[in-house]
Amino acid sequence: MMLYHILDAVRRFEPDFYSHLCRSYNLDADRIIGLFAEVEELGSGQLLPLLNHLKAHDAYHEIVYLAGRNTLLMIAEDNQLRAPLFSNGTQKFTALMKQLLPEFLGNASYVSMLRGSIHFLEIRDSIFARQGESNNPLCGYYCGLLTELANHFGFETANVVEARCCAVDHEATTCLIQISL
Repeated sequence: MMLYHILDAVRRFEPDFYSHLCRSYNLDADRIIGLFAEVEELGSGQLLPLLNHLKAHDAYHEIVYLAGRNTLLMIAEDNQLRAPLFSNGTQKFTALMKQLLPEFLGNASYVSMLRGSIHFLEIRDSIFARQGESNNPLCGYYCGLLTELANHFGFETANVVEARCCAVDHEATTCLIQISL
């Protein structure tokens, strides 16, 4: 699902670049959006090479952020987003974040911490920061996903930022996302 949403965001931002990526990775540009669930069309092995290619694009951050937001919107539209019965939105947000993240982390692991009203999400071995160097944080997908999750629970002013990125800070071993609800 992650690869589909990234390609869909690329297609929306820049159709020519989308076509170029599809050609580069032997993806059928005309059929990919309609057939993203078919294994032969998209595989998890194609995600890392595609991300490495995409990192050089000027709109990389906007594309992966939009892809993360669209992923959460699709889950919500499919009625797969059901919050446990907690008394407040912060508890619902935290419970769903812990429920949803493992599906999108792949081989990565995470630790979630709450300090007052600020959530910290520490991601080890993020697929976005893996095998790369950058001048800018790369985990915008997770920021988009968590922003949309916060919006879903009425936190329209939520601020989700990547405070530390392994690809930027070579001494860091994890990426750190800060979520202010």
